[in-house]
Amino acid sequence: MKHLGSFISTCAIPGRGRAGESAGAQARGSLAAHDRARSLQVQGLRSRKSWRACAIPVLVVLYSASVARSSPAAASGGLDEVIAATQSRVIKLYGLGAGQQAGYGSGIIVSASGEVLTVESLLIDARSIRAIDAAGKRYEAAAVYRDPSRQLALLQLRRPGQPVDVPAPVTESEDVPATSGLQLPAYFDVPAHIDLIGGQWVLAAGNAFRIADGDEPVTVARGVFSTRTRLDARRRLKDYPYRGDVLVIDCITNNPGMPGGALVDLDGRLVGMIGREVQANQTNTHLNYALPADVLSAFLSEARAAVAAGRHAPAEDRERGDDRPPDLGLRIARTGYRTVLPFVERVIRGTPAARAGLRSDDLILSINGRQISSAEDFDAVVATLRAGDAVDLVIRRDRDIKSIRIEQKEVSE
Repeated sequence: MKHLGSFISTCAIPGRGRAGESAGAQARGSLAAHDRARSLQVQGLRSRKSWRACAIPVLVVLYSASVARSSPAAASGGLDEVIAATQSRVIKLYGLGAGQQAGYGSGIIVSASGEVLTVESLLIDARSIRAIDAAGKRYEAAAVYRDPSRQLALLQLRRPGQPVDVPAPVTESEDVPATSGLQLPAYFDVPAHIDLIGGQWVLAAGNAFRIADGDEPVTVARGVFSTRTRLDARRRLKDYPYRGDVLVIDCITNNPGMPGGALVDLDGRLVGMIGREVQANQTNTHLNYALPADVLSAFLSEARAAVAAGRHAPAEDRERGDDRPPDLGLRIARTGYRTVLPFVERVIRGTPAARAGLRSDDLILSINGRQISSAEDFDAVVATLRAGDAVDLVIRRDRDIKSIRIEQKEVSE
């Protein structure tokens, strides 16, 4: 428009006589009108920008007020109290670990007598599970009921020194004291029904990467609940046995130490428990999820009834629902820079590997025809083996390439 105005001015103003003057006056009037319109347009833009600048904080305030109304804890400014209460009900667990499976995790306290819900894993195969609460108080724990299909386990806390080989009966009655002798001040009620809306804020609490120790509080991450769906996932190379409902969330919980931790809403109500580290089969990405509280409630009722009837699902009788690889009797060197080559560090006497003639410093090249380039590859392939399967190795010993078969069957004496 500026160029058009200049063009009109150049053509009209040089005119002679009344007609020329009239045309010039009209052109100048048009330019003046254009300038006024442009000025009003600029003022309008400035007004709209000012409105937006004011509107955004107002919307944020309105949204915050909406969140506060939906959460009494948030409305009263008690989010710090919700976080602290959640941390006090999550307990740090330490037990058995091997290879890529961490020997630490989390659990949620679900009764004053010291019942703890956690995930089914190698960690709780330890003879003695150590547990430390938010105050730094130490306990011993025993697995009293385990469900490989749901990947859940119920533990019973005890004071240090109490026997852990015989699980303590669990009771919900206040008239009959629990034989553990514990009376914990803080624990979660596990609801049989939850009502979450997509987009609702949640808090995930667990001992991520074993950052918390002693009386240090566990990590709490804030996130958003996305949806409830059925799980279709795998751990490393094996399909994950649980195929039930899960709560998908956007905060990062798929890391060592978080499984078994609590998922709560902004009022501190338990809505789920963080599941084991898995990868979604459809997207091949790590999945951040939790088992819904109603699934936990059904498991807890079943576990209490089973324990009362004297059934505890001992480790030797349960299905192979976890990822424990068979012990071939060899140990791989774990030290190195970047890629750790799968050298045999030692062979345990009397084991299948020793009977097959495997030696220290042998370099494993393949297992059952699958190339092994690193200690991580070794762990992944061994995790797919089943007890009793024959294992064919190709190794390099000095300058020679050898084939060795490991038979896992026990040799009768």
